[in-house]
Amino acid sequence: MRGHVTFREATADDLPVMEALLIAAELSLEGVQAHLADFVLAVQGDEVLGVAGLERYGPHGLLRSVAVRADHQGRGLGQALTWEMIERATAAGLETLTLLTTTAAGFFPKQGFHPVTRDALPAALQASSQLQGGCPASAVILHLALPQRSPA
Repeated sequence: MRGHVTFREATADDLPVMEALLIAAELSLEGVQAHLADFVLAVQGDEVLGVAGLERYGPHGLLRSVAVRADHQGRGLGQALTWEMIERATAAGLETLTLLTTTAAGFFPKQGFHPVTRDALPAALQASSQLQGGCPASAVILHLALPQRSPA
């Protein structure tokens, strides 16, 4: 280990490494470029170890593309990325965070997410390519109400 992991916003230059991480995790690339400004990378030195993204639809967010490089899995990095995205969504004033998963339905409830049905989702989220078929219909939908910060 060459130091600790930090988080930074993704840029267009990061797309190739982000796409490689998402492909390795069997996650959809659809919509990544359109929402690039809300993607975060976990980095150590100049190495990208993980990625997570957010799609914003009014006061609702869709957490997506949480992926960690295979040789760094099992070290809490996925959890750290998830908490980072929850923090960023809360700081941005979002009211809810939703995600779809086919492989990590047991992981996200530990972060406070709970299962919901598609018809329980805010209508604004239906605009996401992930809900329009980017993610399989068999995906589990998990939802988190975010704490609301009082205006300063």
